[in-house]
Amino acid sequence: DYLFPLGSLKGLNIWESVKVAAARALSLAREMKITSIAMVMDAPGSLGFHKKALEGMLLGGYRYTAFKKEDKEQPQAPCELCFVVGDLDASAIEADLQRTDIVCRSVNRVRELVDRPAAILGPEELTTACLEVAGKFGLSVEVWDESRLKKEGYAGLLAVGQGSVSPPRMVQMQYVPEGESRTHVVLVGKGITFDSGGLSLKPAGSMEEMKRDMAGAAAVVGALEIIAALKPPVTVTGIVALAENMPDARAQRPGDVIVMKNGTSVEVKNTDAEGRLVLADALLRAAELKPDYLVDIATLTGACLVALGTKIAGVLGNQEVVDRLCKAGEETGEILWQLPLESGYREDLKSEVADLANVGSDRYGGTIRGALFLQEFIPPGVRWAHIDIAGPSFVAKKWKYFAPGATGFGARVLAGLVKNL
Repeated sequence: DYLFPLGSLKGLNIWESVKVAAARALSLAREMKITSIAMVMDAPGSLGFHKKALEGMLLGGYRYTAFKKEDKEQPQAPCELCFVVGDLDASAIEADLQRTDIVCRSVNRVRELVDRPAAILGPEELTTACLEVAGKFGLSVEVWDESRLKKEGYAGLLAVGQGSVSPPRMVQMQYVPEGESRTHVVLVGKGITFDSGGLSLKPAGSMEEMKRDMAGAAAVVGALEIIAALKPPVTVTGIVALAENMPDARAQRPGDVIVMKNGTSVEVKNTDAEGRLVLADALLRAAELKPDYLVDIATLTGACLVALGTKIAGVLGNQEVVDRLCKAGEETGEILWQLPLESGYREDLKSEVADLANVGSDRYGGTIRGALFLQEFIPPGVRWAHIDIAGPSFVAKKWKYFAPGATGFGARVLAGLVKNL
């Protein structure tokens, strides 16, 4: 028998410390081929530890091994987790654990989508993943293929995707509660399944991880899965804009002008600022649904990495929505930090030939400018926020309870937002 005490770790709050310790316990158990772990929590002060311990183990136990020969030949043995609850309410604890299991398995499915190589996860395959989730949970679903996108004027998606042999898609999924709905939330995700930069080609070192540029779309899919399983009394619509940004004779060029669905013209000064073009289309579709709350999530700007590093997401927009998202982030361990939506930066998006340029004149304030560009496609009065997950969607080396690779960032915080409404 081995004893693994839980306690606060330097730089982490108590709940994140529990997750990290539980993940370490699971890792140690696997190394020593231990097949059962018991958690003793029979004192009133230990309430809540069970959820965080299970979360740490489920998230910490994830590895993307689809192409690992060794893992196929020698799969890991399952490890049983037992909770000793004493006089505590066992049924309530079991219900907590079931909810935690739902959330973590959905997050891990998000991670698996983001970790897939772009060669096997293009717009069509990600559309299929959306359809599978919709079918499993009884969500209504609509798909805009290339011909429908053209017919309805979604020029941003079409322009970004025109350099790829894999045509763009837009997918809308909706969860409607069985009883009365308290409110309507629309979640929008950027789904660039590979971002080469287009003709404004990225450097090789910046391109290596660009299979993860669809992490925002994956987070929306994961959040819908969590929401549909937990059944809150809130109507939730998810819209994901899917394309591959590739250089080709047919690709959009710097200097091209796109006329968006709402008539706004956009000068494409840099084809590597493509995410805001596809998000604009999805936000225009979202606005047609007249939501009470609208949140978009995207790996949008390298500037957010510079500002906040690789562990924290930036959030900008309506103060009520920002506050609700930050609260959900504190509860889930997905930390967001508010950046100013400074209207004075709007001047940097002026174009001599169009209503807007897709980038500013220099590299400063890129995250704010990106959000200001998106705001141009939000109707007045809509409670909207933008989350930039360029940093925390992916870790290059082990961090907390995450193995190197995708973190699934966003699914928990979006589901948490809905839960708290």
